[in-house]
Amino acid sequence: LTAPASGASFAAPASITITATATDTDGSVAQVDFYSGQTRVGTDTTSPYSFAWTGVAAGSYSLTAVARDNVGATATSAARTITVTAADTTLPTVAITSPVSGAQLSGTVAVSATASDAVGVASVTFLVDGAVIGSDTSSPYSVNWNTSAVAAGSHTLVAEARDAAKNVGTSATVAVTSAIPRP
Repeated sequence: LTAPASGASFAAPASITITATATDTDGSVAQVDFYSGQTRVGTDTTSPYSFAWTGVAAGSYSLTAVARDNVGATATSAARTITVTAADTTLPTVAITSPVSGAQLSGTVAVSATASDAVGVASVTFLVDGAVIGSDTSSPYSVNWNTSAVAAGSHTLVAEARDAAKNVGTSATVAVTSAIPRP
């Protein structure tokens, strides 16, 4: 086996390209079979020998390659152990910490949030009435909002946290009122 490396890790459902080299004294390698444990998962009859193993579920796998020549003689490679980890499907959590619901705002205000994820938060995006006003990629998550850019009255704030697996968690809505600043 030439790939994957022993100890390699993939995320489920994985697509893993398994490759091997094989030679025979008279140059008559007929095929190379690729195995996960005792189960043949693929075959290739031409050099360079490879197989694209797709849809691999989470688990630990022992891979080998078995080369067969034109008279039926075989040779088995050393085993390589790989791991396929479960896909991250957990949504990050996010909550707006400032301003608080019911606040009356004017001018430029900081909109802040806390966010967490089992693997890590990639970014937090802030929205006013469904329109993006900015994003932040590091904690503490915050953007400045110029309230004079919207009409005076009621508005809704929402924060969306994204993780590296592109899962998106959404905060509860915070209702605020913007006022036209007095001169």
